[in-house]
Amino acid sequence: MTPLSDPAGAPPPAAVLQVTDQGVGGLGDETGYGPKAIGAALPGYNIETIQTAGENGTQWTYAAFLDGLQMVQVFKGTSGKIGVVHGVGDAIAGPNGERLGMTFSQSGLPRSACRVGKNLWRGMAICSAKNTRSVSLVFAISGYAGPFDRLPADRELGGATLQRILWSPAR
Repeated sequence: MTPLSDPAGAPPPAAVLQVTDQGVGGLGDETGYGPKAIGAALPGYNIETIQTAGENGTQWTYAAFLDGLQMVQVFKGTSGKIGVVHGVGDAIAGPNGERLGMTFSQSGLPRSACRVGKNLWRGMAICSAKNTRSVSLVFAISGYAGPFDRLPADRELGGATLQRILWSPAR
């Protein structure tokens, strides 16, 4: 994987949460869906209610903030447990060191690991992270004008930027 830096060459901030097949920080398959349970799994974070967009619509959910910066969005799952968790802060790292802002080319993923986003994520690439079963990466393709039923040419896909790192429970 190519190192990630900003245009001035500065590296991203140190990762404070890692997204793995087991979860995101202390969030995992058995975490209850509610501000107290989420807060207990992420000590030191402020848990707030927000409205945010998933692939298929917007909904009210919980977000965890660290020092005023949003790090994760926690969606409702089944049986009173959490569902999908979106890593959205720049101090989040994926299971292979992926960081928000990196390009698809930097991720080293093959295009075969990806599918076309739909609905609110139309024109995005949704990719399985390497060597995982529960982590996906959402790449935005700047200026992509379609067709939206397939991924763009390699050149355009290569420049797509990582916007979210998703963890899904195994249940």
